[in-house]
Parts: sequence; C-alpha cells; structure tokens
Amino acid sequence: MILELMGEYSFSYHHLKDLLRENNLEVSFSKVSYFNIAPMVGLEPSMNGKDIPYFPMSRARLTNDLFRKIIEDIDVFTSQYGSLRDHENEEARSRFLSAYFNRIVNLFSGLLYNTPETLLEGMITTKGRIEYQFKTYGGITVLFIEVKLVIGSATERLNCFAQVIAECNACAWVNMQNGFNIPILAILCDGNNFHFFKFERQSLTRSVEPHLFLGRFADGSEEEPIYGLTPGTNPANFIRRSRRLCESLFYIFLKGYQTGLEGYWNRSTEKGKSEGKGRDSTPGWAKAKTLAREALEKGQAAWTQRQENKVDESKISAGQALELLAQRHVSSMFLSTKE
Repeated sequence: MILELMGEYSFSYHHLKDLLRENNLEVSFSKVSYFNIAPMVGLEPSMNGKDIPYFPMSRARLTNDLFRKIIEDIDVFTSQYGSLRDHENEEARSRFLSAYFNRIVNLFSGLLYNTPETLLEGMITTKGRIEYQFKTYGGITVLFIEVKLVIGSATERLNCFAQVIAECNACAWVNMQNGFNIPILAILCDGNNFHFFKFERQSLTRSVEPHLFLGRFADGSEEEPIYGLTPGTNPANFIRRSRRLCESLFYIFLKGYQTGLEGYWNRSTEKGKSEGKGRDSTPGWAKAKTLAREALEKGQAAWTQRQENKVDESKISAGQALELLAQRHVSSMFLSTKE
C-alpha cells in the first residue's frame, strides 16, 4: 500500500499531493475490491465478510425538542428533493440524508466539524460517492461515506466495505502523521441502509495489521434502514424508525468526539513528557474528556431508560447529556486559548 510505504520511509504526504497535481494523476479508492484489500485487515476474502469481527453498537437518546427539529428538516428536504424513491442521483440522496445528522453535528458547537479537504485529489464527490470527514481538534474521528444510489449484488456490497477499509486506512495514516493514534468510526450508507464500522491501526508499518470491526446492536441487527415518508407509510412507524436511526448517529458522533478528546489529551501528555514538565493545558483536556464520556453515558442511559418505559427518567438523562455537551464546549473554548 502506498500509505504504508510512505509511513515506513518517511515520505511526505504533501509532496505526494504535489506530484499528483504536477502529473495530472488521479488517485481514487472507489474501484478498490474487497478481494484485494481484505487481507490488509486480517480478513479472508473467500469468507465474504462473514469473518469481520463485531464491536458493540449502541444508541444515545435525543431530546424530544431536538428530534422534532430533525423531523422538520427531513420534511423540508423531502419537499426540496423528493422522497427516497424519487432520488435520481447520489447528490440528491446526500443532501436529503444530511437532514438526519445536521442538527446533531451542530450540538458540538463547531468542535466536531466537517472538512471538505480531501486526502488525495479527486477521491471525494467523484466516482459515484460522497464522503464527509469529521474532525476533533485536527484528528479525523468520524468518516461518513455514501456510495452508489442502489447496491445490487453481494459483491457490490463487499466492495463498499472495501472502500471503508481504504478510506479509514488513509485517514488513520493522516492522523498518525499529526500525532493522533485513535480509532476511526465510519458510517457507510449504501442507499437504503446505514452500516457502522470501527477501524484501528497501531502502526504505520506493514508489520502490524490494522483491524476493522462491524457494529452490531444488542438485538443482533447490523444495520439501520432508512425509512421514507411516502403515501401509504404508517407515520408512527416512520417516526419510530427515524428516531432509532438518528439516535444511532448521535451515539457515533458522541463516541467519535470522546475519542478525539482522548487522543488530544494523550498527545498533550506525551508532549509534556518530552518537554520534561507538565503542560498547563493537560488538566483541562482531562476535564474535557471526562465531560465527553459522561455525556455519552447519559445519552446511552436515556436510551435504555426509554426502552424500559422509564419516560421521565429518560427525558432527564437526555437533557443532562446535552448540558454536559455545553459544558464541554465551554471547557474546550478555554483550552484553545492555552494550547
């Protein structure tokens, strides 16, 4: 792999981009096959993805007010782009699906943000897919990949998984170049369902294999379907399933943000050790990551409480999760003046 060789021999990523531009070369991961890339993460291609290990996927409860706003956004985007079955291209589907997570990303007050920067020229918004990279203080923590509008065969589905591996590997490489050694959470939308992945890489060399995990919920499901509101659809079912999807996304963004703060705290600690003294900002980062973990725990608790029909307790916990996010925002704003 190009990125592995670059890491092993300290080749500059920026120099690679300059060479690609000078020679009018395009590098894209959209045509990578599962058969070729699966061994890179210790998987056997002939198993057709059945040997991908799992990580426990969860949901975090949204407040009723916030979810109501998301439904309003979905309604507006449906008016603009039509229902799911009306979308004729990936761009229309992408704009429509952004209604499910725009409000959620906004909860982080710009501290978890989407970047349009590409890792390699031409690999985003071309070849029939769209990608969002969400960063926390410079480290890529959440990757959102949308692929073809409709996935037909099992081979096409596995090749979508191959894109996840390739994109996550590239993002992990960039993170480690910037001093971040953190897992990357990936969201794959195949046009009809959302799949969730975790990618871990401990080294830039070829001697240590990275690992890919597929999210599995407690009920054994491995995906979240996208339900459109069309004539004949039961509105109550649409609301229920849309909420499950949004709260799965909320969990991923909360977890990714917590991971990013953990990575930044670890980097601050290591810098302090190399300088032979503690850094002024390190205790603040410790506080910020604690608040992030507590927000995630409250959100998950609110989801569980709602499933147990503890409605009042669930409302309280969901509200507390948002309050903790607001506190984290204040702490992080303070930290940014000291880092």
